[in-house]
Amino acid sequence: MERIGGNIFRIFRLAGVLVLFAALSPGPEFRSAHISALAANVAALSGDLRIVIQKSRYVLTLYKGVTPVKSYWAAFGKGYRGGDKRRKGDKRTPEGEFYICTINHSKRFYKFMGLSYPGVPHANDALESGIITPREYDAIKKANEERRQPPWETGLGGAVGIHGRIADAAVRRLPDPLNWTDGCIALNNEDVDEIYSVVSVGTPVIIVP
Repeated sequence: MERIGGNIFRIFRLAGVLVLFAALSPGPEFRSAHISALAANVAALSGDLRIVIQKSRYVLTLYKGVTPVKSYWAAFGKGYRGGDKRRKGDKRTPEGEFYICTINHSKRFYKFMGLSYPGVPHANDALESGIITPREYDAIKKANEERRQPPWETGLGGAVGIHGRIADAAVRRLPDPLNWTDGCIALNNEDVDEIYSVVSVGTPVIIVP
């Protein structure tokens, strides 16, 4: 009897979470209107599009030229308090200058915009400390020079990107945000939709502490 009661409680709790998720998730027409408005705003401004991410403020801002277009709440890697990313598995969000090197849909994270981490500055430090080999260093450097995806399988790690947060969609804009990723920049899905609609491979991304 206790087991049945516990199962019923879990079912109702799950139902409550799903209702909350539905209430917080805007409908297709609402999202489409916001995407169109953002695209029009971006097109009307001069200059190049870029993304600036401020970890200490938990914010990602789209810029067109020198004009900030829109800012979004963001969460980071679970190793956030440790500073810049140094190696694979440290669960830190990297800092520095990058570019979007891949764009694709993701079953796990909704949509994924991969960043060009590791960059040359990270590779320089990693080579000196023996985290990567000279051959791996050359491959990272060449990929960055050619503005394509660098190797993501070295001791520096990789597959860091901007993506959605399907599993945590009901946890929004907390006073002290929960950093839950392995190093990526996580946004709410509707915010990812907007960014996804205007960026492209090669869009610069700057991440600061």
